[in-house]
Amino acid sequence: MTTLHFIMDPQCGWCYAAVPLIDALTELAEVQIKTHGGGLFSGANKGAVTAEFRQHMQASDKRIMALTGQQFSDTYYREIFADKTRILDSDTPITALLAAESLGIQPLTMLHNMQKAQFIDGRSLSDINSLSSIATVLGADAKSFVNTFAFFSGVKTDQHITQSRHLLRVVGGNGFPTFAVEHKDGTFTRLDHGSFYSTPKLWSAYVEQIVKEIS
Repeated sequence: MTTLHFIMDPQCGWCYAAVPLIDALTELAEVQIKTHGGGLFSGANKGAVTAEFRQHMQASDKRIMALTGQQFSDTYYREIFADKTRILDSDTPITALLAAESLGIQPLTMLHNMQKAQFIDGRSLSDINSLSSIATVLGADAKSFVNTFAFFSGVKTDQHITQSRHLLRVVGGNGFPTFAVEHKDGTFTRLDHGSFYSTPKLWSAYVEQIVKEIS
């Protein structure tokens, strides 16, 4: 089994764009996907959305929809995007991913449901109640999720983000998402996914060939 590292951020539009690529990878029996939350909007990058950045986000959303078919709903633009008080925050959804995984929920399943909740349903990923309801639908006990979320919040989330960013540097990535397969000797091959956003089947074949070559 080859480990494929997926370095991403729950708030990242291009990580949402990569959902069809992830779905294609899950069909490869010889590949195990490991997720890493990189903290796109953590630390000094956490803060209010400027008008300039809002324009940048909207332009990126249009490119993503045209390239991949992934949708950003009118509800998202009305409830989340247009919110002048919105804080760009990666820490909270990354903590939710860590809590969900510790409770037996597959990280990719939690991530995809979180992305849908925000970009389609217009629910904030900084809202613990929203995150708890997602985890509950996926089988977690609501009280257990809230307690586990509190356990991972703060230092443990910070440590995870630091480790993820270190891995990003090690594999030679420069943004989110970044994909890399791990060799048996602990080295990595970074995967060039950029040209495959609209062709997930070709992406799957590309990854499958690389996995065969390093096995």
